[in-house]
Amino acid sequence: MDLQPALALSRRCFALLLALLFTAAPWAAAQDADAPDTPDAPARPVVHVYLLSGQSNMVGSGQVSELSEAWRQPIDGAMLYSGKGFEVLTASAGRFGPELGFAKVMRQARPDRRIFLIKFALSGQPLHAGFDGGNWQGATPGPNRKTFYPGIHAEDENIGLHYQALMRHAQAGYAALRDQGLEPQLQGVVWMQGEADAKNEVSATQYAQSLKLLKQRIEQDLNSEPVPFVFGQVLPHEPALDRFTHRSECRQSMANADMHSGHADAIPGCIMVPTENMPLNNDTVHYNTEGVLLLGQAFGKAMVDVQAKLTAE
Repeated sequence: MDLQPALALSRRCFALLLALLFTAAPWAAAQDADAPDTPDAPARPVVHVYLLSGQSNMVGSGQVSELSEAWRQPIDGAMLYSGKGFEVLTASAGRFGPELGFAKVMRQARPDRRIFLIKFALSGQPLHAGFDGGNWQGATPGPNRKTFYPGIHAEDENIGLHYQALMRHAQAGYAALRDQGLEPQLQGVVWMQGEADAKNEVSATQYAQSLKLLKQRIEQDLNSEPVPFVFGQVLPHEPALDRFTHRSECRQSMANADMHSGHADAIPGCIMVPTENMPLNNDTVHYNTEGVLLLGQAFGKAMVDVQAKLTAE
């Protein structure tokens, strides 16, 4: 039997196999390099982030000089983004906002879990797209307006300047955490705003719709699943100052937005905090030191409650 043809065929098959292997090797190496995770690569520890935003009552008018010694102590495990990095939250000087009471309640409810707060607030500023600062421009959105209007999508040219600044601040906080080898994960939003929107009928009656869009866009821009959204009902004092011409409509639209309202405008995962029993300064708009503490604690309790409810579902 002549074995030469068979041997020649075997040698040709072997050579072809080697060629295929060497050709595939660079592709395989490239695939490994692009793989997001490997068994040997440690995952970044996930940390829980809360975004706090709004207008003057989120800025806060609580006076540190009026706090008890217990409230002046640093809140261990609660970190606040300063614009440069995260620092342990403490009421050290000047004024404070709802972040103090909020952090205290959250840490007491879950002492084994650190929280990272990112706060951005601007006094007297609106949410509705029709505003440019304190001036009503008409209901149709327009570019470069001083408002928290988040736009319909990330490329919307009408996204408000304040919302853009909020996102820059939040993304900078996220970057600071990643620089520490941590992976930020949004757990909830606390919102205290609406006095500005109570000055116009359109913005007041559409407040629930504005809030729904804001919640959705924050989640999109921070790459988050739907999270609890807790907000305060503004202007509890009656009668309201003359400039708040549509106070009742704004407050009603806020109440409609609550997830438990049963209204068509109810937003899943959205909780309104009533503010009637929180003391105000003499201006009847801004909360005094006790009121700011109560507001923050109410935000914390609402956040813990809605998180428990959503987890149970």
